[in-house]
Amino acid sequence: MQAQERDGKQAIDLYRDELRRTIQNVHNLIFKYKRGEDGSFIFTLSEGKLARDFGLTTESIGQKKLQEILLTCNEEKILPLYERAYAGQIVEYEASIGDRIFTTTLAPITDSGDVVEVVGSLTEITERKQMERELKETEELYRSLVEDTLVGVYIAYVNEPGFVYVNPYMADMFGYTQEELMKLGMDEVILPVETADETTNSHKDTSHSMRYPFRGLRKDGSTVELEVLQKTTVYKGLPAVIGILLDVTERKQAEEMLRKSEMLSIIGQLAAGVAHEIRNPLTSLKGFLHLLQSRYEDKPKYYDIMLSELNRIEHIVSEFLVLAKPHNVVFNLHDIRPMLEQIILLAETHAIMHDVQIVTKYDADLPPVRCEENQLKQVFLNLLKNAIEAMPDGGEVHVEVEREDNVVVVRFRDHGCGIPEDRLPKLGEPFFTTKEKGTGLGLMVSYKIINSLGGKITVKSKEREGSTFEVRLPVV
Repeated sequence: MQAQERDGKQAIDLYRDELRRTIQNVHNLIFKYKRGEDGSFIFTLSEGKLARDFGLTTESIGQKKLQEILLTCNEEKILPLYERAYAGQIVEYEASIGDRIFTTTLAPITDSGDVVEVVGSLTEITERKQMERELKETEELYRSLVEDTLVGVYIAYVNEPGFVYVNPYMADMFGYTQEELMKLGMDEVILPVETADETTNSHKDTSHSMRYPFRGLRKDGSTVELEVLQKTTVYKGLPAVIGILLDVTERKQAEEMLRKSEMLSIIGQLAAGVAHEIRNPLTSLKGFLHLLQSRYEDKPKYYDIMLSELNRIEHIVSEFLVLAKPHNVVFNLHDIRPMLEQIILLAETHAIMHDVQIVTKYDADLPPVRCEENQLKQVFLNLLKNAIEAMPDGGEVHVEVEREDNVVVVRFRDHGCGIPEDRLPKLGEPFFTTKEKGTGLGLMVSYKIINSLGGKITVKSKEREGSTFEVRLPVV
């Protein structure tokens, strides 16, 4: 019996030694504490690598009180946590010692329902916290780049409708809030383009990265020219696409202006030669026609028709000469309002003949613009006559002038038949016109004059609703 007791005691001692060696080699700090006779907490165990690092092994601390060990810590905050653990709760908290960060777990040990001791584990998490901080900073950096960038960014699942994410700039491109746009699908904000079918549906193709143009439909019904760079990815375990949208409206306009400018240059060179060759015989023809008209008056109707057609040819020749090499014009500062009032007075009879009323609206204190007065009057007269003639059944033409930052904006707005959308890009091209007897040269000349002033003409039109021609001139 004694031998069995001795063997059992030896086995327990071996187990304790093995357990202690195990705890001593743990990277953490394992400790126990209980309540002493005076009611304060005393440590009964402190082992592990961290215990040796801090000089807090069981041998070195004896049965020191908790307050003595916590001298370097925030005793006022930590001591209540130890009280809670001794009251039966499992407690976890983080604390710093110098520039090192630790997490501590306190678990009560009970006997017959009463807490007799608390076992704790102290683990250093400095590196983990540093990694979390760096990860958070990286996430904030990338989030800032995406949120504040001046291009549209989106993520969408391949097989599900709607967007997973859109950045603020993309929402602004389409005139929606982020929340509104995320409820829509790509198909709801894309208009078909006048190219091959594979281009219009290429946003659905997820086989590879791609770049393609499309026209976006804004919330207010207007359109915006866009270009997308899209790449396949996996987002939260599902196939998705991530894309970047570029607003290329201004670039497209610049390319179109360059194309028209090159065309104007070529036509101008041709026009100069043709106009001069035609003008001389034309003058002779008109002279002889007047002579015949004065001598033979029995067919006045035929003379009037011939003279009208010759005047029309002369008008076209004059327009050609404007397109030829520019004359040496002098730009001066002029007020817009007096020029428009003179033009409106000139067009008044034309308006009455078409049963059209001209309504004006001017901002106060409009700044002057740098221009050649007669050229700008010619532009205004062309646009005003076009607006009047666009309403064969009569109505109102609105002429409005306002200042927008460093630009003076002159609008000619009619409620006529409007211009088909597919014809809008062709406005300003030679001999393109929507009028039965038009040549298209008047609008072409107008574009040329406004471009020479550093301005631009924009057009908005809907069939059966009317058109708005907007002249934007820089303020000096």
